[in-house]
Amino acid sequence: MRYLAADVGGTFTDLVLVDGSAGRARVYIDKVPSQATGSAKGVHEGIRRIAKQAGIEPGEIDLFVHGFTVGTNAFLTRTGARAVLVVTEGFRDVLLIGDQRRPDIYSLSAEKPLPVVPRARTVEVKERLDAFGKVVTPLAEGEPGRVAEAVAALEPEAVAVCLTFSYLDPAHEAEVAAAIGRRLQNVPIYLSSRVNPQIEEFPRANTTAVAAYAGPVIDRYIERLEKNLTDVGFKGPLRLMRSDGGVATPRAARDNPAHMLLSGPAGGVIAGAELARAIGIDNMITFDMGGTSADFSLIVGGHPTMVAEREIDGQPLRLPTIDIETISAGGGSIAHVDIGGALKVGPRSAGSVPGPACYGQGGEDATITDAAVVMGLLDPEEYLGGEMKLDPALARAAVERAVAKPLGLSVEEAAYGIVSVANANMIQAIRTLSVERGHDVRGFALLAFGGAGPLYAPYMIRELGMAETVAPRNPGVFAAQGLLLTDIRHAAQAPWQRRLHRIEAGELKPRLDALKRELEHELGADGVKPADRYYRFAADMRCVGQFHLLNIPLPVPDGAGWWNPEKLAAEFHAAHERSYGHADPAVPVELVNLRVDGFGRIERLPEPAEPVSTKPAPEPIGSRRVYFDRAAGWQQARIYRREQLEPGHRVAGPAIVLQRDSTLVVLPGQHARADRRGTVRIAEKS
Repeated sequence: MRYLAADVGGTFTDLVLVDGSAGRARVYIDKVPSQATGSAKGVHEGIRRIAKQAGIEPGEIDLFVHGFTVGTNAFLTRTGARAVLVVTEGFRDVLLIGDQRRPDIYSLSAEKPLPVVPRARTVEVKERLDAFGKVVTPLAEGEPGRVAEAVAALEPEAVAVCLTFSYLDPAHEAEVAAAIGRRLQNVPIYLSSRVNPQIEEFPRANTTAVAAYAGPVIDRYIERLEKNLTDVGFKGPLRLMRSDGGVATPRAARDNPAHMLLSGPAGGVIAGAELARAIGIDNMITFDMGGTSADFSLIVGGHPTMVAEREIDGQPLRLPTIDIETISAGGGSIAHVDIGGALKVGPRSAGSVPGPACYGQGGEDATITDAAVVMGLLDPEEYLGGEMKLDPALARAAVERAVAKPLGLSVEEAAYGIVSVANANMIQAIRTLSVERGHDVRGFALLAFGGAGPLYAPYMIRELGMAETVAPRNPGVFAAQGLLLTDIRHAAQAPWQRRLHRIEAGELKPRLDALKRELEHELGADGVKPADRYYRFAADMRCVGQFHLLNIPLPVPDGAGWWNPEKLAAEFHAAHERSYGHADPAVPVELVNLRVDGFGRIERLPEPAEPVSTKPAPEPIGSRRVYFDRAAGWQQARIYRREQLEPGHRVAGPAIVLQRDSTLVVLPGQHARADRRGTVRIAEKS
């Protein structure tokens, strides 16, 4: 079996090919420049290159798993589809009004983000259900046809339908969608009763609108990708990473594209959780830094943390996702001095075209990568294993022009200032994810990956007092590796509000079974055999009278004695204590939503052979002057190659460890230790 994964970032496309055809797996990696946004050409070229490296034809690859950011980019840059929203009469302003959450609660002039569907492209339907699903205003016979004509007149590329309380009874939504479908046969239609059947009108409407806004963009990308795969000779199945850490078939991705909106960063978190369990670390923060952004996520007890709702660009997306904090801090982030004389880094990025000034492709802005070249952290001759040469003169000129001269600093001091500001931004993201949610960051390791992660993580663990930095075997393609560690996933949910102590097993089991049957149908449509299917059950719960929900696992509804409300209440209160710092077991508890996740197992390939230490600690291949910080100035650092480091080997800082897909920095006063699974662990000297 041969599996290929490709993760498209803003600057590079990372590829990992695992060949398990000869017992122990062999791993091949590659990085190619990402092409224009929304293009799959980088993947096309990468497959050719990595197949040639492995000595096989693309047609011999058995599975291709892909992570991408095209949906996220379309949403953030407002380049999505021309969508129309259909709502109940009187709710035309639901996206504009939103809720009371504001980006800056004390600002007198704060502006809410514009909705993805403007008021002018919102159509009202004369119908109404009440809060119990009872029809108050029936849907008249000619009303769906009238709505369909009004929608068609707006020439939409996609349609979102969100009628009040449709999660209790979707019949009206289905009738309206059927009429629109007859009128606009090739336009995708997304129903809130399928996308997000849950209480609260604004989040449900916005999530459905986002699905319609991003859906055609994602659909076109998948179509181009499938064509490119055919052109290159690939014949196996295609799987696409979802925001919740599972993968989807192209059919399922098109059915609910909102699940694909955070496809890109999820792979690294899945790989991080697998690595944390393998090397015996319970608590870890993942840190994925590429050319455009930095992504952070929390692993607690060896498992990724999930959220049922998150905000993207200030707007709610209410679907289960891995809890990821993203900031604009990548190697291509541009540094500048603002009108007040303050040094800022990001959010603008040089991307891959033209890229940092040191790329020599016409870029003139000073970036974090340019600063790293000036400081000597990056070797211009060894970038991407020597395949891509950097120009240190261009890097110095850019840093001097943009930062050094305006602030009256030396070029080295200016470069260190750029790195320090970028690190401060990333440190704040870590604090937001951990300290502000009740976790003591000092008990966590920082898993650094992406092309730039291990370069800056040692600075960050020193500032935060974290236990250590862990650099995986291939940091630059680690997120792509995670794409091969997950299964096909579908999710189903239904609202069901009941006091916990009043629920009988005979009342609950049929509802869970109905959701399971829905997932069995989806998995069957994906070609998953019954023997390869498994399910997880959960409920959104809260104290009676409370607003916020906690997701609590439910037992498998099978056999006698499976339902134990007292035990479930205790588990809820324990989770409440962990989340909020307090709990009152005397407070009654209620269920609000039922959830079932259905999975289809993807056969795992064997692990690559672990290196066995047979040599003494490696000798450096050389040394060079590096400006680690302003206090110490220039210091001589020993240079090593990553392949020299075998389990048990130790390297004392200051040192630089080179490999094709990344660079590891060991600061003065730190030491690095090679460990199992090819990891390198960097900590302060004790």
